Amino acid sequence: MDVIKTVASVRRASQSCMPRKSENFIKPVIPRKINSTKVTENITEQLKRQGIRCCTDVCELYLANNNFVDIPTLGEYKALHVLWLNNNKIYKVDFLKTNFQITELYLQQNMIVNIGGALKHLSCLQILMLHANQLTCSHTTVKELKNMLSLHTLNLFGNPIAQEECYRLFVIHNISSLKLLDRQAVSYNEVSAARRLFAPQLVRINDSIKFGRREFNKEHFPPKRFTGKTVRYIRVGDNPHSRASLSPRRNTTPMSYSLFDWETSGREFLYSKTRSPPRKLTVSIK
Repeated sequence: MDVIKTVASVRRASQSCMPRKSENFIKPVIPRKINSTKVTENITEQLKRQGIRCCTDVCELYLANNNFVDIPTLGEYKALHVLWLNNNKIYKVDFLKTNFQITELYLQQNMIVNIGGALKHLSCLQILMLHANQLTCSHTTVKELKNMLSLHTLNLFGNPIAQEECYRLFVIHNISSLKLLDRQAVSYNEVSAARRLFAPQLVRINDSIKFGRREFNKEHFPPKRFTGKTVRYIRVGDNPHSRASLSPRRNTTPMSYSLFDWETSGREFLYSKTRSPPRKLTVSIK
């Protein structure tokens, strides 16, 4: 089943408050295991059926459950926001090089082995489904998604990388924008555990700061050697060897507060014949 959804159809559906699949989804007949040329011809045919003249009007494209192996470049669909390619036989993702506006990408249940260099430019991506594939390198996968600040939902279960030790904490630590990973909400305890496991030095620095002032603990940073009470010495008389100790003096900054009654003084200044100047009370505290 191939579905093409346009910007105009989305507007009509929102205005008429109709169900999502009422007039925007179609069910064309597509043969199994077709090549990229026939995929392009099929999409073009569906555009003609719906009366869409410009490819830039397509905002959602459904190409799932067709056993596709190779997908042509979708760069002509500039306004594409949602792409469904699940339940196919895709093994590489090299057809989204110029689709910068995609927010939802469904690639689950394929044969994808590596996504390196394929999704890094999708800065608007919010939902990514990659479960039930053949991803084997967790570092390459996380590096590709690390700088996506809008990505909040990610599925990676069913891949070989999901069997690695501390896989979940590793993904949470590197992709800080995640709120839902593998159908489970990311908790604050998991974020803290990931930081302590993969960034212990940063955790020590953060834990040593309390109320805006650094507090030295034996666990984090041992304090420098402290000799005792600070003492000031001055000379007494002409004898340079005689000294008198004084307690440390605190340097305080003088503070002044001013009080001015605008109502009373203003009225006196406006209605009084003598027009005495307004009175101002200033208190200095040291």
